[in-house]
Amino acid sequence: YNQKLAQQLDSMDIKIGLLIQNRITLQDVIAHGKHLDSLAKEKNLKSRKNSTSEIVNPQKGLKSLTKEGRRMLEGYQHLFYLLQTNPDYLARLLLLLPQSKSNKFLQNVILIMYNFGSNIREEYLMLKLFGRALQEEIMSNYSKPSEIVTGNPLVLKMVVNYTRQLNGNRALRQIIGPLIEKILSDKSIIIDTNPVDIFKTWRNQLETERGQAVELPYILSVSQALKYEEVQQRLARGIK
Repeated sequence: YNQKLAQQLDSMDIKIGLLIQNRITLQDVIAHGKHLDSLAKEKNLKSRKNSTSEIVNPQKGLKSLTKEGRRMLEGYQHLFYLLQTNPDYLARLLLLLPQSKSNKFLQNVILIMYNFGSNIREEYLMLKLFGRALQEEIMSNYSKPSEIVTGNPLVLKMVVNYTRQLNGNRALRQIIGPLIEKILSDKSIIIDTNPVDIFKTWRNQLETERGQAVELPYILSVSQALKYEEVQQRLARGIK
């Protein structure tokens, strides 16, 4: 009945416009008004008998929407398109969430908005969001590269949860697996950024190469380790 009333109201607007333009008679408008009034009374009577009579038939889909409904739908379509294609808004919103609610937000908002990454476009846009959010988090919360490793960034947790929930482990291994293996196999790459550990590794390498103990201390502080030029160079390479 809501749909019928909306259609009749739209028709009444048209008839009034035609009346103003002298294209139909006043009797036609009055007759349509009586029909509209009877339809409204029938709707009220039906709603009192059965409160569920106004439920929209789901089989009609978007055709059952009124003008206002269609206008709101178009507005939401523009909103979600903007949020999907411009990750800045959601990326900043993610940083405002407590970690206890991050997984729920991922399930109820992110995955639904990007249709669970069901096609290449939406998966790409979702990964683009994660990348932008990680940039925002690093710029906002971390001042040193080593803090990223020990700080457990929120965005990384969400990415891990995403891969687990959508069986993305295989894809993740295919994408970053070769890079990790390449890094692990390259002995010249220094991942450690602790000066004391770098010093100990350097000292052990010297003793292995020479086959005897070297005149270097076994226990020292960070400031003492940084006095060695070799430690400084290795630390700089590790940070880069």
